[in-house]
Amino acid sequence: MSDLLVWIVTAVLAAALAYWTLVIRGTAERTEKARQKLQATLMKDERVIASAIQNRIASLFKRRELIAITSSRFLSINRSLFGGFTMRDYQWKDLQDVKLSENILPRVFGSRLTFITANPSENVHINGVPSELASEIYTHSQGEGQAWEEKRRIRVLEESRAASGGVHVHAGAAGSTSGASAASIMDEIAKAKGLLDAGAISDAEFQEIKARVLARA
Repeated sequence: MSDLLVWIVTAVLAAALAYWTLVIRGTAERTEKARQKLQATLMKDERVIASAIQNRIASLFKRRELIAITSSRFLSINRSLFGGFTMRDYQWKDLQDVKLSENILPRVFGSRLTFITANPSENVHINGVPSELASEIYTHSQGEGQAWEEKRRIRVLEESRAASGGVHVHAGAAGSTSGASAASIMDEIAKAKGLLDAGAISDAEFQEIKARVLARA
């Protein structure tokens, strides 16, 4: 019986040592390396808006996942127990929705974030995100998602207008546009410029819309 007890204690201590070596030891250094990996993957002029790493309680038997949102995308970094990492990243234009739910005892268990993309198999789920950072990531992601939703809506409207003939321009005696048609053209361009100034569309999209309107004229 005493030999069995010794064996059990030895096995438990060995498991605890292996767990500490593989999962716990060097946590700060590995976290810093993950953040360096994140910085190394940034594109020119891209900046990190917010980043967070899972609470330990949500990732007891694996490396904690790092999630970040930048000025152009959201991404996650999964690290292997034995080195290396896997990165998943998605452009904001691919984001369909983002959901936030707070766990019981949020100070301990944090919150859960779900990023829903156009392809359900590529949805990103991460649990145990510190609640304050999860709220910041959620708020910014919602803003980006709504901005792109507005861009898609504008694009659909423009394509519908183009398909139905868009702005109708009537030639007068001298071949000039009528006052009403010219005003309509200017109104469309002014609306597009308003969207550009509001940050809802990019300069390239504004130029595309303007060229399309003028081409129809």
